[in-house]
Amino acid sequence: MKKILSILLVLSFSLALTAQNTYKVLESSSKKAPKWIYGVEKDYLNVSATGESIEEAKDEILANIKRQITQSIATRIVSESNVKTDINQSSSGDFTKNTSLENSIMSKTAKLPFIGEISLSKASDYYWEKRQDKKTKKIEYFYAVKYPFSEFEMKKLLLDYELHDKSLTEKLETFEAEGEDFSTVEEIGSKIVSVTAFLEEFIPEDPRYARCQALIKRYNNCYSSIVLDCQQTKKGTIVATLLLSGNVISTSQKPSIKSQCADNISYKIDGSSFVISFNSDNCYEDDENFIEIKLKAGNKYITNKVPIKTTVDISLTGIVLDKNTSEPIPYAKLTLIPGNKSVVTNRSGIYAFNDIKDGVYTIQSYKSGYSTYVANNVRITSGGSASLDIFMTPKVKDGEVTSAQVIETVSEGNEGRKSPEKDPVETVRNGLSAYFRFNNTTKSEISFIQGTPLNSPVYDTDSQDGTKSICFSSLDESQLSFPKSMIAQPMSSYSIAFWIKGISDGHLFSCTNGNDTWRSNIPLMYIKDGKFALIESTDVNFNHPKLDYNWHHIVLVVNRNNNTTATLFIDGVAVDNIGMNGSNDSSVTKFILCGKANYKELNAIDTKIDNLRIYGSRALSDEEVYEIYEAEK
Repeated sequence: MKKILSILLVLSFSLALTAQNTYKVLESSSKKAPKWIYGVEKDYLNVSATGESIEEAKDEILANIKRQITQSIATRIVSESNVKTDINQSSSGDFTKNTSLENSIMSKTAKLPFIGEISLSKASDYYWEKRQDKKTKKIEYFYAVKYPFSEFEMKKLLLDYELHDKSLTEKLETFEAEGEDFSTVEEIGSKIVSVTAFLEEFIPEDPRYARCQALIKRYNNCYSSIVLDCQQTKKGTIVATLLLSGNVISTSQKPSIKSQCADNISYKIDGSSFVISFNSDNCYEDDENFIEIKLKAGNKYITNKVPIKTTVDISLTGIVLDKNTSEPIPYAKLTLIPGNKSVVTNRSGIYAFNDIKDGVYTIQSYKSGYSTYVANNVRITSGGSASLDIFMTPKVKDGEVTSAQVIETVSEGNEGRKSPEKDPVETVRNGLSAYFRFNNTTKSEISFIQGTPLNSPVYDTDSQDGTKSICFSSLDESQLSFPKSMIAQPMSSYSIAFWIKGISDGHLFSCTNGNDTWRSNIPLMYIKDGKFALIESTDVNFNHPKLDYNWHHIVLVVNRNNNTTATLFIDGVAVDNIGMNGSNDSSVTKFILCGKANYKELNAIDTKIDNLRIYGSRALSDEEVYEIYEAEK
């Protein structure tokens, strides 16, 4: 150490001589420059700078002090971390890593309170000169300070840095833990701005930088997940609501509304919905009549074209709400008696009965988790529009409600009635290619298709519908092989619905063109990290909460109308909707349920399957999915 210090003093003395030979001192703060200017002292930083003015030199010195302190902290942290982790790295690798790490540490240290409090007024000594270059005659100012910086202050700064760095990690984890239950479109943009600003805390080499980028991408994807849910509630009126993952979301943006035939178009805001009014007298049945609604969400536009109904007499409309919270209830089933005409509320809780004859009706509203609601003596007059909002009461939890339905009525002395039950196989029959109940058989109940068991799947009395289910084992790699694809690939839409209990990662189902062991054909659905994924024209990873070990209703809907989309429903609710490019270009001849798949090296899974439905050439609507769920649960 003494040898190094001697060398530094010799170098400093040489620099001093060089300066004296190069410059002529015109003015100075003292007759003789202090020795500390070119020396090294414990617990002090000796810093100098030059500038065209004395103030410019002072500013440069202040920046140099901060730079030296942050550099010393970064060097100390890198040195200590290298002792623990970098012993086996190459020297070039160390240099690159250390330089990046030091830059990251310096950027964070510069934001600590101590650095902001550095001031020349705290210097122990100072010295300045006004001097002239002997060759160029240029005049400049030289300024030097002796600034206190002890080992104690160094340790305190190291602790402050560690606390600051820890707080950044905690803030990032808070961002990551926050859900996407936004109530307004503007909240999404605000979150993106916050995370983008937070990104500046890190250099690209810091893993947290990539995590921030992933967050920004996740929030931008929220814009793509917003849909515009629209329903014509009566002639000349459309209600439009923005939805994010099935939840209502509002916006301050003004909608753009146009039509090629309707006029006098206007709108008003009702809660989170836009109520659009228009005159359709100039719209004719032979035209393509629609109202186009467009809203901006971030850098994307959300649009919907709503067909205009000009001859339909819409007689009864309303909204179904939670009695306790006044929140809309989506997918509630309403039945009109007499006639047993049924409709399902849309995602905004809105319903509409069309073409109803004059008379007095009873309206029954059913939704899982709520007491059945019955409204009696509802009078409908043809040519007009009646309105009835329905408030449903949540059932009492913890077993306080028996299996018998509790009926609410809006007229005293009138008993409510339950809607007649029907065989679930008769529910949404349109387009149903095959229906497997797995009640001691693998034969479809509506066709001659029958699955061939491989590696001994077994039947179990634990089932969703009270009959039996079929169980698959990863140890046996058990599966079912069906001799028909049941899906009209490669260009058609399709829907697959089933109940599942107990899931593990691995292959769920896929289509092949004849080879049962090499399932390179698609579509292929599998489970990874407890979440569903689909290999179709592209790989699709659905985002949803992980399922518990209970029966759950799963529906995959691939819709090729206009743009191809894949929608995943869990227990009657759409949990994720993802756009896909193109379509599968392979024709398929077989359908495989469970077992292993060599494609992507997918292992077999341990699970129970019940009530498998396959719609080989059509995409189910949201209402149809919920109707199936309600019929089978």
